[in-house]
Amino acid sequence: MKTSHVWLVAGALAIGGLVLQGWGNAEADHPFEDPLGFLGMLLVSLPLALALNITVRRRRDASGESSPDSVEFRAAQQARSQAYGDAVILGAVLFLVLAIVADTLAALTAMAFMTLAVAAFWVRYRLALRAFGA
Repeated sequence: MKTSHVWLVAGALAIGGLVLQGWGNAEADHPFEDPLGFLGMLLVSLPLALALNITVRRRRDASGESSPDSVEFRAAQQARSQAYGDAVILGAVLFLVLAIVADTLAALTAMAFMTLAVAAFWVRYRLALRAFGA
């Protein structure tokens, strides 16, 4: 499917989502009181986000940025790894702040986030090692 067709379908779905939002209940306190508005919101945001993702991925493939030998790929991989390290440190700071300032549930949520982030890295790392035969 051509990129222009992807955007045409995403635009049509977004317009349909706007129409559904117009038919929805504007006085609703939360999205589950207004199923038409909630569905409309999803029809606006999801297709446009997917179309943008498809477009960026196709442009990256066409320019060669996605090949592992390119400078862009290596820079992006280095930036992702540094951002992951920053996220773990910021998660630890968030946990400490929430443990001091907020209630126990908020601190436990932050600790669960940190634990899941580190666990996700190690699971992916072990799977990648296994895929490389190490």
